[in-house]
Amino acid sequence: MTDALTTTPDNTPDDAIALVFPGQGSQSPGMGKLLHANSEAARRTFEEASDLTGIDLASICFDSDADDLASTENTQPAVLTTSVAFLRAMREKLNDAGVSVRPRLFGGHSLGLFSAAVATNAISFRDSLLIIMERSRLMGSFNDDRPVGMAAIIGMDADAVRQLCEDATRGEHDRVDVANHNEAQQTVISGDVTALERAMEGARAFQAKAIRLKLKVSSHTPLHVGQAAEFAQVISEIPFADPDRPIVSNISAELLRTAAEVRAEFEAQLKSPVLWAENVRRMTREGVDTFIEVGPGHSLSRMVKRIAGEVTAVSLDDARDKPIPISVLPPRRTTP
Repeated sequence: MTDALTTTPDNTPDDAIALVFPGQGSQSPGMGKLLHANSEAARRTFEEASDLTGIDLASICFDSDADDLASTENTQPAVLTTSVAFLRAMREKLNDAGVSVRPRLFGGHSLGLFSAAVATNAISFRDSLLIIMERSRLMGSFNDDRPVGMAAIIGMDADAVRQLCEDATRGEHDRVDVANHNEAQQTVISGDVTALERAMEGARAFQAKAIRLKLKVSSHTPLHVGQAAEFAQVISEIPFADPDRPIVSNISAELLRTAAEVRAEFEAQLKSPVLWAENVRRMTREGVDTFIEVGPGHSLSRMVKRIAGEVTAVSLDDARDKPIPISVLPPRRTTP
């Protein structure tokens, strides 16, 4: 089963659309349940994922409380599966309507980049699940040995937050770093809990908001150089293909066009900050004027609107009217 939405001939002009996929932190109890009830393609996706992993992912998504769902061993396969279920349900409903969509670019926030790789056929859904299970194990085991966490700092620019992190760091085993450049005034930091809390206190002293994220992991900093090396070994045996359409790199905001580039991105991702704001700006520079968030929640579509201004940004998870999930798409995108 192909997962890309490129259902038109190669010489057909691209639509000015980007599909973007959320990452860890987008999860919430009950996610995907309405989609599951309204799409055969979504139901098959959850069944396929459960068969591959030996985990009842529908039950984890629909029945877990927030704390259980926040466990990284649950969160990562659950968010990936729900995002691919949204992707396939979107294809299903568009095909039913006789509509073809050819996105110009694909993107994702951290874990969401794996969903983007599935969507562009750079990696199979099966293989993505297998490596995400290992990724979540590596990240969870790190937290077991060394208490770590992440926090959002709102109301300070990235340079000021970087200085906060430097001031709060006491050494290699008591450090905090910038992890995600989400917006001009929203930066996520990651690291040892002791240093993280000092940085949060420092932010509040400058009248900024410091919000501890409900994630039982840290990521995207030099703290995880060792994990990144282990993960690179895991994916060295996994086949990658050239993506059908370009994927925007979290690390550099460059366009990933080859299998080798996608593989290198994933090898470096755990130790490298996510440049999300620059990802959005790169997509707009490439002519994208419509962003479709494909997965649980709507955090990315809301950030896109704050970063890029006059673009259209919608989340498939906001669909409450049939056909679900495509009823939220702009009218010009849902007519043949």
